This record gives sequence, C-alpha cells and structure tokens, in this order.
Amino acid sequence: MTGRPQTRCLDRRAILGLSVSGLAALAGCGDANTAGEPSESDPDNSEEPNESETEGETVRERNLDDETERSDASTLLNIRDTLDTDNPLFDPQSKTFTSDASAGIEAVPLRSGFTVVAFEHDGEDDFIVETDGSVGGLVVKSSDTAGAACFAADRGDYNFAVATEKNWSMTVGQPFAPPEEIRTPSVSASGDGHAVVGPIELAETTTFIGEHESDGGNFVVEVYNEDASGGTPDEVVFNQIGEFSGEARADPAGISWLEIEADGVWRLEIE
Repeated sequence: MTGRPQTRCLDRRAILGLSVSGLAALAGCGDANTAGEPSESDPDNSEEPNESETEGETVRERNLDDETERSDASTLLNIRDTLDTDNPLFDPQSKTFTSDASAGIEAVPLRSGFTVVAFEHDGEDDFIVETDGSVGGLVVKSSDTAGAACFAADRGDYNFAVATEKNWSMTVGQPFAPPEEIRTPSVSASGDGHAVVGPIELAETTTFIGEHESDGGNFVVEVYNEDASGGTPDEVVFNQIGEFSGEARADPAGISWLEIEADGVWRLEIE
C-alpha cells in the first residue's frame, strides 16, 4: 500500500451549521409523517431482557462465565444485520424513525452506555445526524446510502436532528448481545464505508491489523465497551487519512464493538 500515512485530529463531536434546536422546531411545520415530523415504530419483540432495578435504571444481566458458550464465527457481525431480526440492534427497546425530509426527533430516552444509530437513505448528498444531551455533537456525516455510527451516551433524553432531502430511516438502540453472538479473537471484518461491527470479548492486549483503500478519505477505527459513557470511545485504534495498511496494539477489555469511519473498502484482523 502506501508509505507513512497522514493522521488527523479526531473531532467526532464537532457541531455543524445544522442545529438540533432548529430542526426540532421544524417538527411543528407540517402534517403527520411529512417533512420534519418522522414516524416512529417499535420492534415487535415479546421477549423482555433479564433486568433488575437499581437507582432508577434497569440493570441488564447475562451469564458470561467460562462455561457459557460463545460464538465460533470467524467474522464480526455488522450491526445492521440485526435490523430484520426479532431483536434489532440486540435491544428490545430500540426505536425506528422514518421520514422523507430533514426532521427533528425529540426526547429519545437512553441509558448510560454504548449507543448505535443505524441509518438508510435515498439521497445523493451526505446523511447527517446530530444530537444534544450531555454528549451532544455530530453523530454521523456520511454519503453512504446505508450504514451505522455510534456514541457513548450518558443517561438522559436525547434530541436528534436529521439532515437529508430524501426518504430515510434511522434505528436507535443500545446493544446488549447474547452470549451466543459474542465473538472471541482471532476474527476479521470487512466492508465499504461507515459500519459498526462486533460484538467481541477482549481480555488482554490485542493486535489490530487494518487496511483502507482510499484516495484521501478518513479511516478511523474506535473501540467501545458496551458500558461506555461520557461521549468518547475506550480506544482509538486507527486515525488515518487515505490509503493505509498497518497494525496497532490496544488494551480494551470486556464486551466491545468497533466503529469504522471510512470512505472506501476496509479490512480488519483482530488477534
């Protein structure tokens, strides 16, 4: 591939000219299910997670002892592949919103933890999502017609602003993967454009090998634990510009997901 790659200062929380408050106001300027007023649907999932109450927030529980079987898959799961299942985003409380124009979405309740925004749109221009709340800022700006992005939420209600001029759908959820879906190293992943892949159980120093085919776009790989909060990832593994081939070591621990920002074909090996 190339020689020494360029790097850039990562600024995932930079605010664009689009404002959440401005698009939220747009929600009152049309008929139901028209511009600025997205429709909402909940997943048809009768299975409730195993939860107990503590300090006003539910605690999600699962058995992850050494005898619990993990997935033997050799590739990571693209989180979008869960959207057509009975448990989209591995979250029975996930919410899906649809519209045909820019819109504001108000008061989406989130627990403290890893949060995914999976999107699809018909536009030729960038699909842009911003949020407010305690970790407010840019969630995604992507020319991909389908993809996913994520952030580490603090507990609270979040408003989202979506900017696009064509039909779109967006599902917001906080994954809590069942043990049988959790991968362990060595595994691989590949794709083209923005993606969120996982889940993977990491317990010690891990080697990440990455490749990116691009004429000058960003290649950013971040690791988020399912319990991540405060707006930032647990590890930034790669933060490069353009064509790239290389490896890095990191020490994330626990059940984790990887967010990939890319404008071309990418590949990862995790060992």
